[in-house]
Amino acid sequence: MSMPAISPPDPYAPARRVAADEGDYDYFWSRGGVDIPIPRWLAEIVEVPLMVRLEIFLAGICTGLVVAAVAALVGFYVAWG
Repeated sequence: MSMPAISPPDPYAPARRVAADEGDYDYFWSRGGVDIPIPRWLAEIVEVPLMVRLEIFLAGICTGLVVAAVAALVGFYVAWG
């Protein structure tokens, strides 16, 4: 019988309270010589290429226009009937 390589955690050890995960602030936004730490999720949004941002924006515009057209047609149908 082999022993596990990693021992299980001590059940009586007090839990470490962490307000925020320091690993989330490994990214920096630099403007004018000032480095501002930003969370990872925001860094992933900022790093999206410009063309992908444009495609997402245009998809949102098209979706909004389709929803508005359907709402207008339903409104005219309800008003006419």
